[in-house]
Amino acid sequence: MTATAPARRAEPPMTQTPDPVTSQAQTVDDAVAERPARPRLRDQIAEYPLASLGVGLALALFTLLGTVVVALLLFALNGFNDRFDRLEARMDRLEAKVDAGFAEQGARITELDARLTAQIAELDRKLTALIAHLNATAAVDAALEHRLLVPGVDTLEPDDEPPS
Repeated sequence: MTATAPARRAEPPMTQTPDPVTSQAQTVDDAVAERPARPRLRDQIAEYPLASLGVGLALALFTLLGTVVVALLLFALNGFNDRFDRLEARMDRLEAKVDAGFAEQGARITELDARLTAQIAELDRKLTALIAHLNATAAVDAALEHRLLVPGVDTLEPDDEPPS
């Protein structure tokens, strides 16, 4: 015969007894007591002298490499400054050449302007003389008076007669 285990009755959740409450200060004290004390740097160096020497050499090497990198950057930047100075000097010389060329062209334009002004004045004088000469002729006087001259004759036609 087999015996069956008695069925366990379900108990309501409130019937269980709570765990005893521990104070927070006691928990912190227990955690501190379990953690080992940190060894001093002097003790670590004494215990691992080769590792400490290696770390010191690595730090010295990184410091040296950092110094070299900074020196190379400064050297490169100085090279750029020299290039910029040479480029600026070339640009100044080019600007001086362009200014000289513009000054030369300005002088030529001024000379041409003076010549053109003189020629225009000469043409104006000649045109004025021509107009004065034309105004003195009988043909102009007749045209201004709306009369026609007889071709080949220096006399005027009468207004009522057609030309022959």
